Amino acid sequence: MIRQLRLLRYIWPHWRGLVTLFVTMALTIGLEVLHPWPTKLLVDQVLGQQPVPPQLNRLLELLPGPHGSTGLLLWVCVGTVILYLATTLVSMIYTYASIGFGQKITFDLGADLFLHLQRLSLLFHSRHEVGDMISRVTGDTYCLEDMVNSALLPQLQSVITLVTMFVILWHLEPKMTVLSLGVVPFLILVTRIYAKPLKDRSRERRDLEGHMMSVVEQALGAIPAVQAFTREEMEYARFRNYAAKTVTAYQRSTSAKSWFNLSVGLITSTGTALIMYLGARYVLESRITVGTILVFLSYLGALYDPLDTIISTASTWQYVSALTDRVTEILDIPAAVRDARDSVEVRLQGHVVYEGVTFGYEQDRPVLHKISFETQPGDLVAIVGPTGAGKTTLVSLLLRFFDPWSGRVIIDGQEIRRLRVRSLRQQVAIVLQDPFIFPISVAENIAYGRPEATRDEIVAAAVAASADDFIQRLPEGYDTVIGEKGATLSGGEKQRLSIARAFLKDAPILILDEPTSALDARTESLLLGALDRLMKGRTTFIIAHRLSTIRNVGRILVIEKGRIVEQGRHSELIARKGLYAFLYNVQHDFARHEPLEEALETAL
Repeated sequence: MIRQLRLLRYIWPHWRGLVTLFVTMALTIGLEVLHPWPTKLLVDQVLGQQPVPPQLNRLLELLPGPHGSTGLLLWVCVGTVILYLATTLVSMIYTYASIGFGQKITFDLGADLFLHLQRLSLLFHSRHEVGDMISRVTGDTYCLEDMVNSALLPQLQSVITLVTMFVILWHLEPKMTVLSLGVVPFLILVTRIYAKPLKDRSRERRDLEGHMMSVVEQALGAIPAVQAFTREEMEYARFRNYAAKTVTAYQRSTSAKSWFNLSVGLITSTGTALIMYLGARYVLESRITVGTILVFLSYLGALYDPLDTIISTASTWQYVSALTDRVTEILDIPAAVRDARDSVEVRLQGHVVYEGVTFGYEQDRPVLHKISFETQPGDLVAIVGPTGAGKTTLVSLLLRFFDPWSGRVIIDGQEIRRLRVRSLRQQVAIVLQDPFIFPISVAENIAYGRPEATRDEIVAAAVAASADDFIQRLPEGYDTVIGEKGATLSGGEKQRLSIARAFLKDAPILILDEPTSALDARTESLLLGALDRLMKGRTTFIIAHRLSTIRNVGRILVIEKGRIVEQGRHSELIARKGLYAFLYNVQHDFARHEPLEEALETAL
């Protein structure tokens, strides 16, 4: 319950819509109170020829048309039509307002959940299925709309209606009114019995739906591999497996809700039958009129309907609770990296110091061990080592994707924790081995890190990255929309866009995470000039896979099992005949076959 109530803060910005719902709710209750009275007047005053109440008689005299029983009959019929029109119009207004109100608060919650997910650590995202997170953002956030429109407001309306109907029924016949409330203890008992099964089965269903969406997302995200390995049938079978489990979960959830509704309906129908029996006896004994029992039975339905609603929304609450748990358990995860209260914004120069930095992704399993080194502004530092040595983790700390367990990362004399995260990341550019290209225009991709950039600045960055030529050949130039994940571009073209993005960002610190290792030698040679221009005047960390590309780098850090085991220039490290020399010689021996490979490429 506390988790649900926490989400109610999303209501207040849309209080006008809530006021509209309250007003139309009050009108609906008033119209429901009036509905049985035309029938009572027809039965008692028109057909039974009983005296018309004095107040009503005075009102009829003011209305046009015939007087007496004929006039009353006419206005009973007209009143029935007016009540129908008024009820329908109010219902239309309520429905329109509730949809608008519900959608707004749902999308507000969804937007906040989406933003929070983007701020959670890379470690979190590596351990959670993307499809399930999409399901939580786009589906589970409707819990707020369901909570308000399908639970809270109906319950509030039902309580007000219940009190109103009870007062009217008490005025008509007190004894039958007390008897009619005898169903309440049984309804409460049924609710307590079914509450937990309804919630558990709703949560099971939503979890399975999230897994099913993840299967689709994973398969479509890796469609080249799926087709290359002819695994379409396997992915189809995975989907069908989750689909079958989801169908079973739906059936279990629906079955629990159906039995709950059956129990509630049986209790209220039994109560109605007892009142019908007692009311009929009172009519036969001339204690009440036929019109009175008709009105009483009509109001009894109006009494039991809100009772049904109050009890039935228990199943809605359990469903909402299941969705709310899936939303709030993400919102409750604190961002791994947050601004300190005394954080500052500083224009960085690029003096970077690592002091005894230790970090790992899992407790008691450090990836980096007491890493220490220093770079001056404008330095070029290469980081090499075997796969899994901790190279990418080392530079990830510079972006504050994670914070060290111990030790410090210092930039320009400021410990990195005292710098505002947004300001820090805006001053660090990164070019990855697998560039992230979005399904938007070429210009928007280049300006992703600086959306306010002008077209001239974007073109200048593309020229510097040697990307302008191929962009001009695209169907709409810089306005060409790129396919999903850059599918319409070659690997070299995508990497040049990534380099142009870094040029445009113009950050004092640059990280190159194996930017050419996935490219062939010819494409790599085309990019090296652009990378040289990009690195000029910036503190640059380059994670290198091909050691031949870093022979002229002023400083090389060699990492093995999370420790810096060697550092120096290429010639110095070769002379030491340590790990770096071993890795270089292995690659050098392999490179002897490259002329043959290039000849084959030319022939093909």
